[in-house]
Amino acid sequence: MNARARDPFVAVMAVVTALVVAGLVGVAVAWRGLAASLVVALQLPYAVSGALGGLALVGFALGVASIQASRRAAARERAEFGRVVAAAADVLAAVRGAK
Repeated sequence: MNARARDPFVAVMAVVTALVVAGLVGVAVAWRGLAASLVVALQLPYAVSGALGGLALVGFALGVASIQASRRAAARERAEFGRVVAAAADVLAAVRGAK
């Protein structure tokens, strides 16, 4: 397996994508159920379970994606800062060794 496939971010984004698709399917099913009847009492279950549930699932998935993206950016910043500190330590060691 390559390194990209083992990246936890890729796995989380695959789950997020599946959740978004499931939410959109819920909204589509709700839409069909709502459009199939003019009686509000028959439309209400579709609106509550399908539309609201689907939108909640999409919102949750996008929230998880946002959190994961910010965590990945923070990890990259920490790694870059570590490289800068290591380079500065090397320069300092070289300057001290030259004296």
